[in-house]
Amino acid sequence: MPAYNHAPFVAESIRSVLSQDFEDLELLVGDDGSPDNTVAEIRTISDQRMQVLAHEVNRGAGVVTNELISRCRGKYIALINSDDAWLPGKLSYQVGLLEGDASLGAVFGRARYVDRDGNPIDKSSMQFGHIFDQENRSRGEWLKRFFDHGNCICHPSMLIRSEVYREAGMYDNRYRQLPDFEMWVRFIRRWQLHISERELVHFRILPGENASSHTPANSVRTMNEHYMIARSFFDGVSAELLAEAFGDRVVHDPRKSDLHADVEKVLLFFGYNQWLGHMYRIVGVAKLFDLLASPPHREVLLRDYDLDDRAFHKMMGESEAFRPANPLHTVSGRVLLQELKQRIRRRFA
Repeated sequence: MPAYNHAPFVAESIRSVLSQDFEDLELLVGDDGSPDNTVAEIRTISDQRMQVLAHEVNRGAGVVTNELISRCRGKYIALINSDDAWLPGKLSYQVGLLEGDASLGAVFGRARYVDRDGNPIDKSSMQFGHIFDQENRSRGEWLKRFFDHGNCICHPSMLIRSEVYREAGMYDNRYRQLPDFEMWVRFIRRWQLHISERELVHFRILPGENASSHTPANSVRTMNEHYMIARSFFDGVSAELLAEAFGDRVVHDPRKSDLHADVEKVLLFFGYNQWLGHMYRIVGVAKLFDLLASPPHREVLLRDYDLDDRAFHKMMGESEAFRPANPLHTVSGRVLLQELKQRIRRRFA
């Protein structure tokens, strides 16, 4: 539990963990230099299973979270925000799921929203109230969902195998809005996840205070972080997983060769995306520029995709990556990709 400035809520959060019917646990609480009475509230609770690390300097939730994870000794790791609370039976239920299915790397659940005073909030009254109510998908379907729409997983509902953090790495503190989403993108390249229909956490809504609150700064930061994640989104994604996820969008089967997989990953950024398309085109233009500088990729681009410098010049003139789209003269990503496929069909007809 990374804690910061949650004096009114942190004791409830801690008790919700210590009162779980699965008792073979350790609770590590790290305060990130809270200026309020959070540490004092934490120390009102004494339990031999709990360890408290209080820091005087605020360094960021990602730093504290990673330090806590590195100290964990258990087979499984769960995270909880210091203003949220777990529902009874959460841990025993999730441990049973992971113990029963070795193919799962992590399990999640749904959220029950509450306000500052603990009163329930109807999901339907919130713009993204049902965002965590997701169906289960294959790894390829999850990769596609993440690429098309972004995050949709309730982080504080998670129970994850500790080996995942050892092998995939932990959270990147450079991200403030989307550190968990960036983690799920890395996660799904190798592991399967499961989302239960069961509500497992009281998710507290504090307008203007939650890291995910829809403030102007958070909205701008979110898009900037989506851009940073997009730059490495397909790094380490196998050709098999790419084909499973985007088989209906690729021009050539990415399993044909590593070079074809590289090209297909780049072309996906030129597809239609209502929310992220403008930013994706910026990434796609830069990556295609780099592929054209690689002789092996250039050969494949010309031979199998009819793409050379002149075609790239045309795309650069039609893909307005660096200014808001003007519907009078902008060619959308969807049209660009359609034209590319038509060029290939005409060449090899």
